[in-house]
Amino acid sequence: MSDVVLRQAWRKGNPSIERDAELFWRANRALPQGTDVGNRLSELCAAAYVDGQPLAISTSSIRNVDFLRSRLAMYRVFVSPDARVAKVASKLTLFSRDVLEAWSREHQNEGVMGMGAVIQSRALVKNDRAAIWSDSKLTFVGYTQEGYQMRVYWFAHATVSTYWPGDGSESPARDS
Repeated sequence: MSDVVLRQAWRKGNPSIERDAELFWRANRALPQGTDVGNRLSELCAAAYVDGQPLAISTSSIRNVDFLRSRLAMYRVFVSPDARVAKVASKLTLFSRDVLEAWSREHQNEGVMGMGAVIQSRALVKNDRAAIWSDSKLTFVGYTQEGYQMRVYWFAHATVSTYWPGDGSESPARDS
């Protein structure tokens, strides 16, 4: 496989990457039925290319995660079926994580404390049972209601809520 080229897309509105992402998703039937393509394109984080063709696309959406009392950039990645054994997802995840962390540091008013991921790859869960994945540093934090693993990479500048049950002075939502 040729060299993988990683391109940042987070909050850039790059028409070239957006076009490539939409064509890539459609060609691979990667968008669930009813997905708002415009909304998904607004969540673009990064893209991996080989020989000028997209091989993997990552997206992220900012969400409040109540049980962690934190705002996270919830990450997802889709890799071409032909490239799933080439570690492209790992490379793109590390790149995307660093992009999101830099953005969060520069936009601290957004209150984004880390990158979260719901792991839907059975092979990934089966083949790496470590609580903290050594390459991405994604840390196991629990399971979704559907039973999928949830993992978080906490940004270096992350802080946690000072809420204390019964205190009455604050709400359980993340305080500033």
